[in-house]
Amino acid sequence: MTKTTRRDFLQKASLVTAGGLLAACAAPAAPAAEGDGEMAPSEEMLELRVGAIAGIVTEGLQALADLYMEENTNISVSIDVLADEQYQQAFLLFSSEDTPDVSWYQCVPANRFNDMVTSQILVPFDDLYEQEGWYDAYPEGIVDFQRQPDGHFYSATIAVVWTPYTYYNKEVFDETGASPPETWDELYEMSAEFRAAGYQPLAVDYNMGIQSHFNDGMQLRSWSRDQYNCMPILWRSDRPADCNEYSWTDPDSVRIYEYIQAMVDNGVFVDGVTGLTDYQNGRSLFTTGKTAMWQTGSWDGGGAGLERDVEFDFGYFYYPEIRPERTGKVGAWVPDGLIVPKSGSNIDASLEFVAWAYRLPQASLYAQTSGLPHGRADIPAEVYAEILSEMQLAFLEDNNKYGTPALFEASSSQPYQQATIKSVDQMMAGGLTPEEAAAWMQEKTVEIQADQS
Repeated sequence: MTKTTRRDFLQKASLVTAGGLLAACAAPAAPAAEGDGEMAPSEEMLELRVGAIAGIVTEGLQALADLYMEENTNISVSIDVLADEQYQQAFLLFSSEDTPDVSWYQCVPANRFNDMVTSQILVPFDDLYEQEGWYDAYPEGIVDFQRQPDGHFYSATIAVVWTPYTYYNKEVFDETGASPPETWDELYEMSAEFRAAGYQPLAVDYNMGIQSHFNDGMQLRSWSRDQYNCMPILWRSDRPADCNEYSWTDPDSVRIYEYIQAMVDNGVFVDGVTGLTDYQNGRSLFTTGKTAMWQTGSWDGGGAGLERDVEFDFGYFYYPEIRPERTGKVGAWVPDGLIVPKSGSNIDASLEFVAWAYRLPQASLYAQTSGLPHGRADIPAEVYAEILSEMQLAFLEDNNKYGTPALFEASSSQPYQQATIKSVDQMMAGGLTPEEAAAWMQEKTVEIQADQS
């Protein structure tokens, strides 16, 4: 089974060849001075290189680069399309003399972003957060995510998607008399009714995120905000001391496993060893009417999502609540942003470009060009009305109302993510009880903590 990463998703969403992009991004000819055809010293061109992956990310950044050059005729902004091997070795690239001055990056530990922070190879954005009003422009959860353990900021979110959402086939619901569940017992009862009517209840993608984020969904409903801020970074040696009061064996964490096990016991998931499937199969089970529900993210509620592939009306709902003090309804994937390596040749100019790129008009332009909602919460509704579907606009309204903390996996290292997945796998396959799965996860967390020391 091939894992679909968000970087792959963004690349495949709008494929563009690197050669064509680089040609399109070539620096414009320098204006000639009157008389001798040579540039006057005051008009000397300053060059900025911006790193990006191919696809809709580059399209969005190219639109910004073009506008910036129109407004600043003495600055040339070129887009460096990073090859896969460059992106995978980004720590070395951003430490070298050949680094882009600014670069798009998925700022997660799995990409060694935490190593970049501790190695101090990135320029802090603290002044930009203060001067540009980003503390107010971004939701609190996104600010919490971007603030690193050393207390500083090294990026700001440029695009966001949300998950988990449960999409449902309105025709199947009408046929069986079901309605979006408000309690877990209602979800269990309707799942039995779907099976009796010849439908599988809920398809969940195995590959994307921590079990396609249904585990995240339980975390959001069971952990307090302080717990949710701490548990994703519990593996880190530099975690805040306050985080040490939390454990996977706490009742709020064991409860996560208990609710997942209850979904298994009540036949909520499609048939199979663990009730999970790969993305394409799970999605096709829903689009062909074989399942009543499909859990995925906000991208499937867009104009390029499910509505292209289904012949029935569909809606969405959130998983029922677990406790009133829960952290949120859905989480946000917010690590995508711009960074400035210290080894770049034009740091001051790079910071000026970043500040400009995140201001409201340019943030709106990036959202329009890339087709991705920006991380800022103050993008005008009329802008989003042009690029988001009616359902995605409802997502946005809900998220502004309820808040959207960053997803668990965005702060997790690869070993920590894999341990979380395995703990759920072992329980769903019948090898561990919820209490045993939580205890196993805590043991692995301690081992990972020791490896970081």
